[in-house]
Amino acid sequence: MMTRLLILFCALLNLASCGQSKPVVLPEVQRWEPVEIAFHASVEASNPFMVEFEALVTAPDGSQLRVPGFHDGADVWKVRVMPFASGLWKAVTRSEQKPLDGRRFEFACADRSAPLQHGRLRVDAEHPYHFKFEDGTRHYMLAYECDWLWALDHGDPAMPKTKAFLDQIAGHGFNTVIVNTFAYDTGWRTGKTEAQDFGPPPAMPWLGIPDKPDHKRLNVAFWQHYDRMIQALHERGMIAHVLCKVYNKKVKWPKRGSEGDELFFRTLIARYSAFPGIVWDFAKEAHNEKDLDYKWARLRYLREDDPFDHLVTIHDDDKLYDGGAFDTLVDFRTDQQHDQFRAKVLEQRARRAWPVMNSEFGYEQGAGGPEDKTYGVAHSPEAFAIRAWEVAMAGGYTAYYHTHTAWDVLRPEVNPPGYRLFGLLRRFFETTSYWELSPTSQAGHPWMLENPGREYVLWSVNGEGLHFDLPEQAGVMRVRWFQPLTGKEVQGDEARPGRQTFEAPPGWQGSPVVLHLSHTNQ
Repeated sequence: MMTRLLILFCALLNLASCGQSKPVVLPEVQRWEPVEIAFHASVEASNPFMVEFEALVTAPDGSQLRVPGFHDGADVWKVRVMPFASGLWKAVTRSEQKPLDGRRFEFACADRSAPLQHGRLRVDAEHPYHFKFEDGTRHYMLAYECDWLWALDHGDPAMPKTKAFLDQIAGHGFNTVIVNTFAYDTGWRTGKTEAQDFGPPPAMPWLGIPDKPDHKRLNVAFWQHYDRMIQALHERGMIAHVLCKVYNKKVKWPKRGSEGDELFFRTLIARYSAFPGIVWDFAKEAHNEKDLDYKWARLRYLREDDPFDHLVTIHDDDKLYDGGAFDTLVDFRTDQQHDQFRAKVLEQRARRAWPVMNSEFGYEQGAGGPEDKTYGVAHSPEAFAIRAWEVAMAGGYTAYYHTHTAWDVLRPEVNPPGYRLFGLLRRFFETTSYWELSPTSQAGHPWMLENPGREYVLWSVNGEGLHFDLPEQAGVMRVRWFQPLTGKEVQGDEARPGRQTFEAPPGWQGSPVVLHLSHTNQ
């Protein structure tokens, strides 16, 4: 199926032949569908990637947005706009280069959206530890880290492996993909160790060679393939959590604050801010960047220069997070924590009221067992899933890793048990009013989420020790048992106020169980 982006590109390819004073009227679009305006223009510049080019976009309410444009190879120039409100949108291009200046276009945005599109991701102002979309739809974030996804299918516009992989993980409930903009190689699988080892990758964002990239000149083929990956995520209603940089994967990054650095970040915003499902993350393991002023500058740029105001975060920079360095610059906390899973989320939530995600806390082993791994550490599916529940029982969000899809070794055909186990976690919480639940503890039972008098979720790692004082205000509540490692559910007897000892269903002792207490109208 030809996407909206491609339809508009084909329709407008000869825009340069049109008069500049009369706006080009585009076909009607749906809300939150990226609109791409592309045209030919012969520009006299030694380096077209350094040409300043933008569009002044007027939304239906009269507000104006400055949207950066970009050079897409040969004599092709593009602007991408995300219509987030119904009505008439107008735009005019701006540039010191005459062929790029003063080109006008407009389009109507319909008062409807595609079934999987709910707008930009937001932090819920009423429940600030959680997310919801622009249209009010809730988002229980279940992330999947696949850092080298952009390297898969490179050179094949059909992207069969990428699309099959995304369909597979989306089918298991993953709704967010954490992906690098670029990475070169890992230290534990250096070089081409097998056919599916993509480090070193088939292409890089810049021209030149890996040891000496030309940071002022982009490799258009790389970015066009990245476009297709983002588009594939968009079509599936999935969030792209974009790690702008990574510091331990052998990348020759542009010098901080240089023209090449500016070009790199401007390109990210110009090409991808028009997609509703974007989260900007300054860098994976950002503690490796020691220049705080630089981090602040890049976070401000992502926050202030993104015309479509996507959420911003920064990964694994605990000392600076704890010191408040990012309180006004990011929207939620992204961490990696490999022990004390529940305790760390509780600590981070107590420090600031925003969503907390532990994005890296384990790595599921391959089908061959504990020694079937890419990286030096691997966990059983069950142990990994229990860690995820520890995070979730603190009110935090999780991200999944598989040893053969997390880094440069990409085997997208895998279908590990952890897919189902993590999907069960999301499925359970979406049967609750999770956004109203807060982590708490009670004498005799320290692992609990509650909305006092209305709803309770209790966890036991072995199906025992479920003692609970149900307050008088709760009244009679229904009892539901859930087995996190099997997905089995059993309805129990009603619970009444007072001291309760709950017995797990027969045969469930010795394995993790979840007890859900709620009212029948929930």
